[in-house]
Amino acid sequence: MANAIRYFGPQWFGTVMGTGALAISLALVSERWDSNRPLEVVSQIFLFLTITMFALYIAPWTIRFFKYPAEVKQDLNHLIKGQFFPTMPISLIVIGIALAKIGPTMWSVSSLRVPILTLFIAGTIGIFIFGFILVTVMYRSRTVELGHGVYAWYIPPVSHLIIPVLGFILIARYYSGTFMGDAVFVVSMAAWGIGFFLFLFVGSIVYHRYAYGNLPLPRVAPTFMIGIAPTAIMTVALVKLVPAINGVSFGLDSAQVLPVIKLFALAMWGFSVWWFILTAILFFYYLKTMGHPFVFAWWAYTFPLGAFAISAGSIGSIMDFPAFWYNLYIVNFLLLFVWIIIACLTIRLVWQGKAFMPE
Repeated sequence: MANAIRYFGPQWFGTVMGTGALAISLALVSERWDSNRPLEVVSQIFLFLTITMFALYIAPWTIRFFKYPAEVKQDLNHLIKGQFFPTMPISLIVIGIALAKIGPTMWSVSSLRVPILTLFIAGTIGIFIFGFILVTVMYRSRTVELGHGVYAWYIPPVSHLIIPVLGFILIARYYSGTFMGDAVFVVSMAAWGIGFFLFLFVGSIVYHRYAYGNLPLPRVAPTFMIGIAPTAIMTVALVKLVPAINGVSFGLDSAQVLPVIKLFALAMWGFSVWWFILTAILFFYYLKTMGHPFVFAWWAYTFPLGAFAISAGSIGSIMDFPAFWYNLYIVNFLLLFVWIIIACLTIRLVWQGKAFMPE
């Protein structure tokens, strides 16, 4: 038990993110299939599983800060592993989005307001805190090398980009025309700006590393899938922005910006499709040339796939084109297949006593 806490790395919350994204994408498919009851129940099960996983992880994650501060500091200063610390507050936002999507099938909409707002506030604070910490660590480090640049570096930008998704949901559903709605909108747009520019800055650095350096070792190869997440999340945020705009007192009109939102959402989705294909090409390249044995980092395949599926369902809601729905169905069930495999391999890793060991 002591080793489990001592080596409970920040990457464990990636399992919560992937499971929550799967719950949301299943709910979208269920809605599209005329409220398919079996899929709706499955999405509810995955929502409860997401919340349960978070509840199980938060205690050892927190205790570790106080009982093993040296190990936590070492992880924070690690130029790859440290990037996974924001997955905890991201998980709060993901649970909030999942509650907003699936919760009304089980509870009243009004009863969900306080839990969702609480998750938004806590997640946002955590994301900003870890964002400042990780950028400071990187700037102060004298050991940064070209080989450290992997797409795990995208996690801090992605963490900021997901804030407006839940923020816009809160505005449209609960806080339209209120001071709270305006405050949530300002915070959400600020987070979007931070995440967008970090996405550009970090992306150029990591792209340079892939172009001029060697491909990363197979154990970190799954992080390449994270590259799909920023544009997929921005697609979702753009769609959620439409109903939120009319709920704030800044003189904005959704009817005027809707055509622009559609164009940008389509462009973001298009890049996500391109990155998905590129990831598949590199995946098979690794299998053929270097091998791709299971490691915990395989969970990096799940949340980005879920974000990609959700982005297709989101853009399909404002641009009813068959390609978006086929994208949702195919990627959703691919994600379910991938999740089952990775979950089984992770359980085996825990059973064998290899999940909590120094790396």
